[in-house]
Amino acid sequence: MKIGLLYSRSGACGIWVPAKDAAATVAAAEINAGGGILGKDAELVIADCGSCNSQAIEAVDTLVKVEGVDVIIGVHPSGIRYTISNRLAGQVAYVYTSQYEGVLCGPSTLAIGPQDEDFLTPALRWLHQEKGMERFYFVGNDYIWPHMAFDTTWKLVAEQGAQVVGASILPLQVPDYTELMAKIARSGAQVVVQALVGQAAVEFNRAFAAAGLDERILRFGLITDETIICATGADASRNLFTAARFFASHRSRTNDLFLETYHGMFGEYAPPISSVSLACYQGVHFVAELARTLGTRNRRDLARHLRRPMEKRSTYSLLDGKPGVAPEVYMASADGVRLEVVAKLTR
Repeated sequence: MKIGLLYSRSGACGIWVPAKDAAATVAAAEINAGGGILGKDAELVIADCGSCNSQAIEAVDTLVKVEGVDVIIGVHPSGIRYTISNRLAGQVAYVYTSQYEGVLCGPSTLAIGPQDEDFLTPALRWLHQEKGMERFYFVGNDYIWPHMAFDTTWKLVAEQGAQVVGASILPLQVPDYTELMAKIARSGAQVVVQALVGQAAVEFNRAFAAAGLDERILRFGLITDETIICATGADASRNLFTAARFFASHRSRTNDLFLETYHGMFGEYAPPISSVSLACYQGVHFVAELARTLGTRNRRDLARHLRRPMEKRSTYSLLDGKPGVAPEVYMASADGVRLEVVAKLTR
């Protein structure tokens, strides 16, 4: 069974490529060692969807018309998702695994990733109640996910009786952060909530620390994972928090078994695995279980099945026992270039 994997291999999101490649490889190896998918091996075909609609369409057409994939897994930003979904409508099932904003995703498309509110709701409450934070500033990149994350942040902060004291929407590349850092400093913010992608998050956090703001203002980052922390560096990660369902440093039977396999295949110094790259692993296992459950690998049959909504509980049941799937959410704090869990959050 040919499984197309679609993600950006350059630009701001290129920082995750080594770990995504490795995580998907582990999933395919596990599936094939267990007998494959309805008697056929899982074969991964990886395509670069870039960061714009034209690049995404070219990648999709290559996967479908040239490679003949049976299903496509998308692990990329939301900005190009509708274009991909509409291009694939009715032809090939499209499973979107990235953390996203929680809206309808298009025809023959199933989103199995977590939604921002899953993390923002308990995390902002924890910052308010445990850290006494009252004033929040929001920064995000300029596309659908950060815009909707800002709306969610504003609503949740207001519900707590706290205040959003400012917001800035940024391009993926900012040549000079001096003015922005001065604006944040003047705002009186106690926390900066980030919806920044990949390298954009790295550059922002380095500039934030260089301006000395890390000494007195906390940061909470959506999808600020182990890869981002490593790239940011220990000198720029003080008072930086994030929330997720999976952290490599968090000990559990499920996590330990996965990490043993992962490092057994790629060694002690494998690319840092995180919830972002783990989405590739989850996606490959999900489509394998979906095909087994339906008793078909036929791409049009799979696409027809995904025309109907699928409850989250049903998607989770197909990933039972896989890392990062349980409903628990954890808050972690940067400790050098590691993320250490500091609290289990309740929704």
